[in-house]
Amino acid sequence: MTSSSPLPSTAPTLSWLRKHSLGLVMNVGVALGGVILARLLNTITQIALARWMGVADFGLYTSLYTLLGPIVTIASLGLDMWLLRRGGDIATLDDNISRVFSLRLIATTLLMLVGVAAMLLSKQPELTWPLVVNAAIGLSCELWLVTAHTALRAQVRNIAGATLQAGVAGLTLAVIWLLWNQSNTVLAATTGRMLAGLVGLAWLIWLLRKSLHITWQPARLLTIIREARAFLASDILALITLKADLTLVALLLGTIAAGTYAPALLIINTTFLVPQVVWQVLLPIIARQEHASPARRRIVAAAIGGSLFYGLGWAVTFAFGAEFVMNLVYSQQYSDAIPLLRIMSIIPLLKSFNFCWAMLMIAYDAQSLRSKLQTIGAAVNVLGNIICIPLFGLAGASWIYVATESTLLIAYSWGLWFTVRSIIHTPHPRT
Repeated sequence: MTSSSPLPSTAPTLSWLRKHSLGLVMNVGVALGGVILARLLNTITQIALARWMGVADFGLYTSLYTLLGPIVTIASLGLDMWLLRRGGDIATLDDNISRVFSLRLIATTLLMLVGVAAMLLSKQPELTWPLVVNAAIGLSCELWLVTAHTALRAQVRNIAGATLQAGVAGLTLAVIWLLWNQSNTVLAATTGRMLAGLVGLAWLIWLLRKSLHITWQPARLLTIIREARAFLASDILALITLKADLTLVALLLGTIAAGTYAPALLIINTTFLVPQVVWQVLLPIIARQEHASPARRRIVAAAIGGSLFYGLGWAVTFAFGAEFVMNLVYSQQYSDAIPLLRIMSIIPLLKSFNFCWAMLMIAYDAQSLRSKLQTIGAAVNVLGNIICIPLFGLAGASWIYVATESTLLIAYSWGLWFTVRSIIHTPHPRT
């Protein structure tokens, strides 16, 4: 009799673990599947545009959205990560979603007006007002769609989020194809992207109709901005790290060089989608777990192991198969990008761990420290590119990208170690 006494207490525990492990896997799987499909469709769109346009027009198209990109990041105000981190507070979630959309609408409208005016006054003949206005409206819609994806993940409505994300990506490709005009390829592409974004905007309003409501509480909105400022700093620094090289290539070397560099960069950055989505899905789940709970430990161990195998697989693929991958995806007219892809082959491995360490630092409420560490990576990226692009061209930009991610990995590793050590030696729970 005594030998069977533990069974009643362990059986419910095992049942709970199986139930919640299955739910976790399903949530990650649905979200990951939607993002993979959306990113696949977006990648197909970019590849098709590169093939249809040629290097010169694709360089103009890439430069147009790259130059408007900083405005989108500033208009984000760091609110997406703030909302995701607050996803554990179910009681206030709907109100927070409405407040985030209100702030996002105000900031995007004002900043885009300034950005469009600045680009039109730059007197660059290729930046015509239809192209600039189309790109601005399209990017604004895409920013609001990102917020909708975040809100749906915070609500654990991963199927709705995945459907919205993949649906808009597919619609973008379809509309561009229907509107394609070989005599004005850039206008056709920007118009298609804008129209798909407007349809997506209507779709997100319908999906969040029970959560969205008009709100104007200046004191509360200002409080949210203050709370999200560390996330905004992080978003700006991440943008600098990811976009400074392409922006400086476009400014210093011209649109044709940007059209050569962009395909290699797109292939590398596409590999980030899996660790990025896993991070976004796991963060609110980890935030709801106790610090030393077995569930949190299992999730963290799985994230670290997955980061290693995923990143290493892509690093080996690009190191030994860069020519095959580039020719398969973009055709031989982009053969000049093959050496660049080979140089950047180690980045998926570095980035996988950087995403993992960043997720854990945010879960431990160490976002302020993370933002400070990102400053180091951003400085390496900007200063390195300013020095190396004029001297070494596109190869210099590629090596600086590797140096940036390596620097961030060292900084994040120290930051995570410092954070965990501080928690262990703190007598009271962190708030």
